[in-house]
Amino acid sequence: MKNQIVVTILMLFCGASLYAQNSRFSQVFSAPTQMNPSLTGRYDGKIKISSLSSWQTADKGINRNWFKMNHQNISAEIKIGAYRNYGDDENTQDSSKKLLMLPTKSLEEKDVANMSKKNNGYWAVGANYYNYHHETSPLAASFYSVSLARHFYNRSNKFFGFGIQGVYASGNLDETKSVSRYNVEISGGGFGYPFIRNTNDSNKFVRSKNYYDYSVGGYYGMTTEAVMFEIGLAMNHLFYPANNFVYDKVNDPYQKDISRLRHRITADALLRLKFNPKWGIIIKNVLWQDGLYWRSKKQNNNDSLNPVAFWSGVEFYKLNPTSNCNLNFGLYTRSFKTIIPYLNINISNFANLRYSYERPFASKKYTLVIPKRNELALILSIGRNSSPGSKFYRKINFW
Repeated sequence: MKNQIVVTILMLFCGASLYAQNSRFSQVFSAPTQMNPSLTGRYDGKIKISSLSSWQTADKGINRNWFKMNHQNISAEIKIGAYRNYGDDENTQDSSKKLLMLPTKSLEEKDVANMSKKNNGYWAVGANYYNYHHETSPLAASFYSVSLARHFYNRSNKFFGFGIQGVYASGNLDETKSVSRYNVEISGGGFGYPFIRNTNDSNKFVRSKNYYDYSVGGYYGMTTEAVMFEIGLAMNHLFYPANNFVYDKVNDPYQKDISRLRHRITADALLRLKFNPKWGIIIKNVLWQDGLYWRSKKQNNNDSLNPVAFWSGVEFYKLNPTSNCNLNFGLYTRSFKTIIPYLNINISNFANLRYSYERPFASKKYTLVIPKRNELALILSIGRNSSPGSKFYRKINFW
C-alpha cells in the first residue's frame, strides 16, 4: 500500500509536468505561503521570520539582449495557542506549557493520557511582502498579504489544514525609462502588460494600478518511520481582479478577458523516505499554473503571458548531526529544462541559510529566452526544538 501511494504521487506530478514552461522563483519552497496559504505555520517552532532574494537574468537568444529583474520576499509567521510539531517537539508532547501542566489532584493514568491528546491542532497567522523591480525594467510591483491557517491532528500520524489569504497589490508602469526592457519569464507577474508594443515617444505609458486579491488552500499528510507524504492544493486570484495597465476597459466584452487576472492553481507534494543510517531524503514537487478560467477557452486573451512551471527535486539531510552548524544539499529542476543545485546550512536551532543557482539545460537548443537565477534565503526561527536532521524519521515539518 505504501509503495502504491508513492507511485501515485510521482505519476501525478510527472504527468502534470508535460505542460510546464515558465517560472519565477527557483526556491519557491522557501516562500511556501506564496503558493499555498494553508502552509502558514507549517514549521518547527513558535515564530518564523524569513527572507528570500532572487537576482534573475534572461538572455534573448542570439541577439544577446539581456533582461534583468530583482525579487524580494519577506514573511513573518506565528502560531497561536497550544500546538504540537509532532516529531520536532523535545518530548513529543504539547508545546503549550498549559497542556504540559498536570493537575495536582489524583487522576488515573488513562485520564492524564487523554488530556495530553486533547490538542488536535492550532491556528497560525502570517504576513508577507513581495516586490520585484529593476532600474532597466518598465514594470515594478509590490504585494502585501496576510494569511490565516488552521492545522488539525485528528490522529497521531495524520495531519491536515486549511488556509485563506488576502493580498493588496500595487504596480507601476514607466515606459519613459532610458533603458526599458521587459521579459515575462523573469517578471514577477500579477499585472497585465503586453510585451510586444510600439513604444514610440508619443505612445509611452506612465501608469499605476492596484487591486485586492484572495486565495484559499489546503493540505493533507501522514507519517510513519518508513515514509511520510504530504499533498496540497491551492487556488489564487479567486475573483479575477482587474490588473492590466494598458487594457483597462473591463466593461468592454472584447477586452475584459485580458483586463483581468485569471486563476492560478498550485499543487505541491512532499515525500520523505528512509534512505540510509547517515542520510535522510526528501522529495519535493510543485506545480504552478497561471491563467485559468473555469470554463473559458477564448483565443483573444494573452495565454502566453500566464506562466506554467513544475519544480521537482531531492534534498539530502545528515541525520543526527553532532555539530551546531551542519551542511545539507539538494538538486532541483524546473520543467526538466534547468538544473538547480541547492545548499542548505543550519546554524543551531535558530538560523537556516539556503542558496541555489539555476541554469538551463541545452541553452543552444532553447534559443528563445534562457533564464538564470541566483537566490539566497535566510530563515530565523524562535522556539525551534531541533535541527532538521535530528529525529528525522519522526518529523512532519520540512518546508
